[in-house]
Amino acid sequence: MKLRSIGCAFCASVLFVTVFQAAAQEAPALPKVLRIFREEVKQGKGAAHEKSEAAFVKMFGKYKYPAYALGCDVMAGPTEAWFFEAHDSMMSIENVVGMLGKNAAMRTEFANLDGVDGELRTNSSTMIAVLRDDLSYRASQFAQELPKTRYFAMTIMRIRPFTDTRLAELGKQVIAADEKANIEVPVAIYQVVSGGPGGMYLLFSPMKSLETMDGVPARSKAMMTAMGMEKAAALYKNASEVITGTQVLLLAVNPKMSYVSKDIAAQDPDFWTPKPAITSAKPAAPKPAEKPPAGQ
Repeated sequence: MKLRSIGCAFCASVLFVTVFQAAAQEAPALPKVLRIFREEVKQGKGAAHEKSEAAFVKMFGKYKYPAYALGCDVMAGPTEAWFFEAHDSMMSIENVVGMLGKNAAMRTEFANLDGVDGELRTNSSTMIAVLRDDLSYRASQFAQELPKTRYFAMTIMRIRPFTDTRLAELGKQVIAADEKANIEVPVAIYQVVSGGPGGMYLLFSPMKSLETMDGVPARSKAMMTAMGMEKAAALYKNASEVITGTQVLLLAVNPKMSYVSKDIAAQDPDFWTPKPAITSAKPAAPKPAEKPPAGQ
């Protein structure tokens, strides 16, 4: 496993989560819990699926759904859409589910929309993940960057059973090297606690544009220099004993499938809430030429 892939894993997952901050007067913070929906979309049904998900967003606004969510399309990887719903606690998830259960009108509308959306999917799954705050790096910076973020790389990482403590130590080493090298990419890690295989972590790297990916070699070199070759070699060895595999998906933030706070939307309204395109009026058909009077 390449060293920088470990670095990306620990320089990653704050991106999407700060989208859910609703109070402009408070400093943005990461939600402690994420409810994650993963949908496999049928080939050729991407546009129809986007329209279907936009209907859910409209419904959320109508009923004042109490949890914000960010929707993303997979650009490089399987034909999927991922949705990240933010919560302060597990109890918050229960409250949201309870609201749906008590509101008959919303429950009926939700069921109808889900029936339409289900025709566009081949499969779907739900996971719950919790924030590993002890491994977060420059988290508040993510909050400031998120309204302008358009893509992120999501690393799905698996570790061997009972190696969580060793993983935490590896993360601290990478964070220390990133601090020393003044790496500009913030960090957070979410650990899947339900709905996924054991030892599963989700990690995210924010990008205002895909140009951010061009800087990976330079950041990798800077981190290795800051760490030192001896410590870097030890990190390689330890990582191979802890991490069993990774998969990186390139995700594109889709504002039509996202239900974000007014504060986030107001920071870049052209992206989050674009005005409908104005079509020019159809020009009037030309009048037929008048026939000249008889005898001329």
